[in-house]
This record gives sequence, structure tokens and C-alpha cells, in this order.
Amino acid sequence: MLHSWPENNKQIVWLEKGTITVGGMEQFCEFRKAAIKNEYGRVNYCNFNEYIQTGKSGVLTASGTMHVCETYKLPIAVTCGIGGLMKGGSLNNCHDIQALSVSPVSLIATSPKDMFDLDETIKITIESGITVLGYDTDTCDGYLFHGEKIKLSGCWNDNRELSEKLLLLRAIPEQDRISDREILKHACIYGKQQEQAGKYYHPAVNAKIDQMTRGKSSKIQLESLIQNIAWAEKL
Repeated sequence: MLHSWPENNKQIVWLEKGTITVGGMEQFCEFRKAAIKNEYGRVNYCNFNEYIQTGKSGVLTASGTMHVCETYKLPIAVTCGIGGLMKGGSLNNCHDIQALSVSPVSLIATSPKDMFDLDETIKITIESGITVLGYDTDTCDGYLFHGEKIKLSGCWNDNRELSEKLLLLRAIPEQDRISDREILKHACIYGKQQEQAGKYYHPAVNAKIDQMTRGKSSKIQLESLIQNIAWAEKL
């Protein structure tokens, strides 16, 4: 991560003892070590103020990052994978979509994560009044794994303007993704087991995929995040 991260980019954000902290990759890595050791929580759009008021430390989800951008009056938040919905889910089941439905901040991401139902996620997102645009396509076909193409609101072009309730997706190239979907199946089972034990589902699934691919999933996610940042900087 230290080798790959753009040296001049010191715009990573997290909460440390209730304080918004912005720094570079080296500083963030030190924080992440502490976060693992102390089992810091995940800060989203809805519990953000609680963390500030109680002076707790935490890592930011996409919606938590959007909350920080609101504070600093920044128009775009950048992340990699985002949350999503299962079949029959609603807006209340995903903090990232909830945030997009009410926040003035736009979000650049890669895709909803593969453990969710992509069709349901995109459908509910658009029905919630959120415009979803692809980087060079009007479809989304998965995150780390390749799946069915799901229609988006449209394709981003330079003639469009940033607006509220806007989600921009830049996919990982298909040739760089993980081809064996059995890995996803086993990782989701593991994630459910960890959730039943009181752990977070998403990080557990990500950790298992990373373990089963010997680090490939982390590498392609980091590369995707860097590409998303480059897109945001152009905008």
C-alpha cells in the first residue's frame, strides 16, 4: 500500500478519539494497526455524530466519508466497494444508499460489493431518486467478480455536472477480476458465521476472499481506489 499510493495524496480520512483526522497512507496504516488491535467500530452516516460526541475512534464506511465531506463542504467523496441490498431489502438496510438519498455529496465508487444482490441494489438506488452513472458504460456487472450486466441510469460524460444524489461507478477491468465464484460462495458463508459471532459481515467476507486469493483481492481493490481518486481529481 505504501509503495502503490500516490505520494502527494494525503487525503485519507478516519476518526481518532472523536476527531476527524486526515492524513497520508503511512499515517493511516499506523491507525489501521491500532484499529485491528482495539477492534474499532465502523463509522457510517447514521452513527457518525455518536462517535464524535463520545470521543470514539473508528474507520469510515463510504457513507461516513460522505458525512466528513459535508462537514468540509466538499462535493465528492471517494471509496472503492460500497454496501448494497439483498432481495426484498429496503433503503434502511444500506447506510451508503441512505446517505446518497439525502446528502449533497456525490460519491465515486467501484461497485456495490459482490455479497449483495446487484440487481436489487441498483433498482432500489435509482428508485430512491439517486442517479447512477458508469465511467464509460451504462451498466454494472459486479465488483471483484464478474456477473450479470445491470442497467444504470446512464453513462457519465464531461458535459454532465455534479449534482446531489449522484453515484458514479468505475468498474475494475474484467480481466483483472477474480474468476472463481466459488471463492465468493465460501467467503459469504464465512462472513455469516462471523456475523453470528458478533463480528462485522463485510470485513469478514473481504478478509476471506483476500486469504483465498493470496492477496489479489486487496491489490485490485487498492488499484481501483487509486483510479477512482484520479477520476475525482479530474472532476
